[in-house]
Amino acid sequence: MRSWKIALFGAVWLSAAVAHADETTLVFATDGPPNTHVAVRVFHPWADHLNAVGKGVLKLDIRDGLVIVNPTNFYNRVMDDVVQIVWGSIGNLAGTFPLSEFSALPFQGENSENSSVAFWRLYKSGLLDSEFKDVVPLMMIIYPQAEVHLAKPPKSIETLNGLRLMVVAKTAAEFITDLGGSPSSVPLPDLYGGLQRGLVDGTVIAWTAFQPYKLGEVTTYHYETQLGASSGMVFMTRKRYDALPPEARKLIDENSGEAESRTLGKAWDEVAEEARQLAKSDPKQTVVTPTPEQTVKWKATVQPVTDGWIQKNPAGAKVLARFREILTDVKAGH
Repeated sequence: MRSWKIALFGAVWLSAAVAHADETTLVFATDGPPNTHVAVRVFHPWADHLNAVGKGVLKLDIRDGLVIVNPTNFYNRVMDDVVQIVWGSIGNLAGTFPLSEFSALPFQGENSENSSVAFWRLYKSGLLDSEFKDVVPLMMIIYPQAEVHLAKPPKSIETLNGLRLMVVAKTAAEFITDLGGSPSSVPLPDLYGGLQRGLVDGTVIAWTAFQPYKLGEVTTYHYETQLGASSGMVFMTRKRYDALPPEARKLIDENSGEAESRTLGKAWDEVAEEARQLAKSDPKQTVVTPTPEQTVKWKATVQPVTDGWIQKNPAGAKVLARFREILTDVKAGH
């Protein structure tokens, strides 16, 4: 009996060892601290779920922080197989995904949840295949829309005449100029000090930047409009994805896509709304919504920026038109 038990234990141990040896481990890098909103609300729960349902088949080794990847090198890190899954903003990869940069155009998107679902469906439509031939997105996002945030109330918000505004994208610099403002390239980590010292009058950025950069301490006036947004994704290289064992690839497929993109967008909407409500509850802050007439006027003023983008991207008109169609369907609940 004793020898039978020893043999059975040995067989079980060997089976477990083989199963563990067959488990595929993928390093998932997030480029931020583990306590960031998106890590806590989306990335860690997603990785934990995959690890639970994929035990013995697939394991995600999640790495937070800037040691392995950062907001500018994440693409190279995953392409070089330093990490196998990575999160990053497409806006930081100028020229790599030119058609996907449509999201930075003013007055094209909506909230992040709807826009992210529409972005995923646009990708699945095949219109972006030319720039996604080397990578496989697992979830995609268009961030909440950028708005105007100023250190003090302007004389008039009909235009941005005379206002020095920090921007984070070339597209934003173009339409800020059209609206009469002066774009500034103050780095985002220096924005707080720039506003505090009067080097800039404000910024065009989403509410999501308020918590990490404490912008509520140095701004008092907020004009809510839709001045574009960067896009981002969690993704793998196609080479790595294709090399996955069938069982591991099946788990990835079953836990990636439109639903995950919706979750990611919804989480960012929640972060933006929390910052917005905090500002609205502060008597020192003023949150202004433009009238329909003001929005029409601004749309007409910045339309040349969209026209110029379409001229630079031959497929841009088709991509933009299809995104708008899809977004309308998403908003209608389809």
